[in-house]
Amino acid sequence: MTGPVPLIVVSLPAESPTEVRRQIDAVASARADLAEIRFDFWSPEARSRVAEIFPSRLPLIATLRSRAEGGRGPDDPAERAPILEELARHPFRWLDLESERDLRLLDRLPRATGSGRILSVHYPNGTTPETWDAQLRVPVPAGCLRKVVARAEIGSFLRDLLPRVPPVDEQIVVALTIGPSGPLSRAWARRIGVPMVYAAPPTSAVSDTSLAAVEPSQIPVDRLEPFLRSDDAPPLFGLAGHPVAHSLSPRLHGQWLARMPRPGLYVPLDFPSESEFLGALEDLASGGFRGLNVTHPWKGAALEAATEVSHGADICGVANTLTFRGDSIDAENTDLAAILRRLEELKSAGKWSGGSLSVVGAGGAGRATLAAARAIGAEARVYARRPGAAEEVAEIFGAEPRAPSDPRPDELVVHATSAGRAGAGALGVPLQGLVRPGGHVLDWVYAADSTEIREIAERAGATYEDGRRLLVYQAAASFGVWWGEEPSREAVAAALEEVGCAG
Repeated sequence: MTGPVPLIVVSLPAESPTEVRRQIDAVASARADLAEIRFDFWSPEARSRVAEIFPSRLPLIATLRSRAEGGRGPDDPAERAPILEELARHPFRWLDLESERDLRLLDRLPRATGSGRILSVHYPNGTTPETWDAQLRVPVPAGCLRKVVARAEIGSFLRDLLPRVPPVDEQIVVALTIGPSGPLSRAWARRIGVPMVYAAPPTSAVSDTSLAAVEPSQIPVDRLEPFLRSDDAPPLFGLAGHPVAHSLSPRLHGQWLARMPRPGLYVPLDFPSESEFLGALEDLASGGFRGLNVTHPWKGAALEAATEVSHGADICGVANTLTFRGDSIDAENTDLAAILRRLEELKSAGKWSGGSLSVVGAGGAGRATLAAARAIGAEARVYARRPGAAEEVAEIFGAEPRAPSDPRPDELVVHATSAGRAGAGALGVPLQGLVRPGGHVLDWVYAADSTEIREIAERAGATYEDGRRLLVYQAAASFGVWWGEEPSREAVAAALEEVGCAG
């Protein structure tokens, strides 16, 4: 990290003075510098009570984001003017004015001592590099701050937008992105040199459902603050895949980093294409990233990108963990450790005899399961939509390939395809023919959009578990790869309870 520590602003989802006061307490305890109040979320009646939020524990930013720029407020300057004029009468540290709609008010608004104006422009659907460049260099009057925010994929952020951000000594401008590159632009706030970075409410208040992030790109303040304010250069980690918004990995690693404690920050990185994922690796490594977890559909690409491949990644044919070591990219597959751990637990708990299992799927998760079955001496059968794929992996792992048209009921069935996720398509294998009464179905998918797999298991009289426990176990193994030791037993138990599969 090269620039000064930016001010950390937490955007509040509050819609009334009562909610502001309560949320300010949580945000101030997490060491935020300012809080942004989104008055475009407020009703006219609530805005009439704005004086009730003062005095405040934190300096405040008043924002009325228009619908055109991604908010809920009015677009018409005539509708916006009286609202902003009223807000300007109160002791906000900053009043956010949209350059496209509110500039005519700049000299008309009353200005309290110590207050300033943020002249902002937002492009919720993205913009061209030329427009981004021009907006970053718009001069602003004294007492004002320029803010430019645009949606961008990670590739376009690295290639087109980041190189155009002026050096810190040339101009002070809040240049941030939203969308897939949003978490990265915030993690690199000091590197970019922005004077302010916008964050989400703290994860310590996650049980308060009213404290959801206003913008999905924002990182919780209790994770971002210690990272940005470190005197050293803590490592960065991330989850690469598409999509990743549903993933629990950032939460798990964030908790372990805080609990152990370890300096660092873990962020989601959504890459819509393999080429964008591969093209970003060098920039991520040089930008402070120590490692990446890799999820669907880029696990195969991760293996191809590696310069050093572990035995586990090699036999599974995919990698879900990359580690950057100088010019080297080391590949590991911690799914193998996760499924091996869970199979042993199922045996110990009496849910499985350890004699045989059936695997549905011949991809990375299926290969990891077959490798684990071989390691513990279990007889394995494998089913896939394409018979050739089943035959190929069966030969590698000493399993029996079986056609979907010839299912054999088994005591343990492991579902290892992406079926259940949105857009994944049909299962393609008659799972109901594999599940026996009293058996158990272990599903690699968690947070599924469809309950099909669960319903098949329950109709057959079998028990079912989704992939949350496997997620925790592979995350703990990845943590161990990067830090030299896995999270403590207590930390893993807390994570299991957090994701809802304790016991």
